[in-house]
Amino acid sequence: MSKVPIAWGFGGSAMQMEGGWNQDGKGPSVFDTAYLNPSLRPTHGTPYRAADHYNRYKEDLAFLSQFNATAYRFSISWPRILPDCTGTPNQAGIKYYSDMIDEIIKNGAEPFPTMFHWDLPQACQDQFRGFQSDKIIDAFANYASVLLENYGDRVNYWLTLNEPRANCDFCMHKPQFAPFTTTSDALYYQCMHNSLLAHGTVVQNARKMPNSSKWKFAIPSITDWIDPEPANPTQVYESTLLQAEWYFDPCFMGDYGPNIKKAYPLPAFTDAQKAMMKDSCDFIAVNIYNSITRGLPNLPPGEAAPYTAQEVDDPTALQYWPNPRPEGTRLLPRFLYNRYNKEVVIAELGYHVPRAQESTFAQAVQDDLRVQFWELNGPQILALATEDKVPISAVLAWSLIDNYEFETYEFRWGHIAVDYWDPVTGKVNTDKGSLKREPKKSIYYMRDFFNNHTVTPFARKLAPSSSSSATSSSTTSVNPTKVPAQTTKSGAASEIVTDSIMAALGWALLV
Repeated sequence: MSKVPIAWGFGGSAMQMEGGWNQDGKGPSVFDTAYLNPSLRPTHGTPYRAADHYNRYKEDLAFLSQFNATAYRFSISWPRILPDCTGTPNQAGIKYYSDMIDEIIKNGAEPFPTMFHWDLPQACQDQFRGFQSDKIIDAFANYASVLLENYGDRVNYWLTLNEPRANCDFCMHKPQFAPFTTTSDALYYQCMHNSLLAHGTVVQNARKMPNSSKWKFAIPSITDWIDPEPANPTQVYESTLLQAEWYFDPCFMGDYGPNIKKAYPLPAFTDAQKAMMKDSCDFIAVNIYNSITRGLPNLPPGEAAPYTAQEVDDPTALQYWPNPRPEGTRLLPRFLYNRYNKEVVIAELGYHVPRAQESTFAQAVQDDLRVQFWELNGPQILALATEDKVPISAVLAWSLIDNYEFETYEFRWGHIAVDYWDPVTGKVNTDKGSLKREPKKSIYYMRDFFNNHTVTPFARKLAPSSSSSATSSSTTSVNPTKVPAQTTKSGAASEIVTDSIMAALGWALLV
């Protein structure tokens, strides 16, 4: 059977991985400011060191070629580029991400940069209240132009603002994260509106720039698959359709859908804004975590006990999230493709093993439940492409390495384990671990599954791999006690799917 033209790889974000919060001219983000005084805002971990990816990015990106990954999503820190929100760019920051992009390509992966992943410069918040003000539109467009001018020669796919609805809700409306600004419902809707207009403005400006024809833009939005769809939903969390009408309709159709307008008093787009927004997304970028499928239980199983029964002494903590059933991995992108008729990128897809089963670094490495997650989800991705004929070009697993989950290091989504355990107390979240890296069982499984069944649709020259064990077998197995024999990636794989097949499916080779 021919291999399917899908790139696969991982993702991560600057604030969650880099650390180096005040290195080389970087300004403070709202997250940096929030935790400067631990007595005012106690936390189970801070972003100041994180995984130290800022200083260890070459080590981390080498895992891409080691495991034959062919796509990588990362975010660029706005305060590392423009410490004062706007103004003169920080040349050290410009160089850092330029070097990172080169390193991603060197390791055989297509870069998928995210312009904004919630680490707003504190200067933007201080000057005009950040995304609560429409001044964010021009500020973000100015920042985006710096990125396009400096990295557009090597980047084809651009993700503008990660999960604007979640950013506006979790960071501002009913805040769990920085900047912790409790706002009204009206400001919540305005924040989302401003985020969409910021995206549209960036794309409008970008399309006027020289050599912009190869660029593709999208807004990666977290969306729940809810099956069956309720007949008359009134809350966005109850309905996949309402989420699509709020998160995606504006950038494909130019306006919010009719049902979400009935459910919420959203701001209105002007006619000029509708024209700008329409078709401002060139592809569908969707983050998939939650699948509420006919009332079926979690697969793989989540944590039944409250978090308070585990490591964190937090009486407000909730039950395990998300509900990671595999059906949504196929059915949600198919729904979105049928609605918008655009190429699909699964911009995030992942699973965190319940913390009660990961109380040591060794347990984190032996992530059997994450292997089960991919055993269930991998075939859904293949069926999406081969049976449903959805043009899915990339799957980006969240995340490459265990990282900072906004207030804690206890939610380990990574496929490379990072040692965050305090050697004295044996607990995580004290910013005192060794930070050593070790591949988890799941990344070996992913390598074998995707190498056996997929080939990248991107035409960049790929770097040699140091440890591929893909075979012609259609089944995938993994022995965590034995590292498979090393081979190198050859050019033969790219010949398995012919140009004519790829053209028939609507994929274009990008250079």
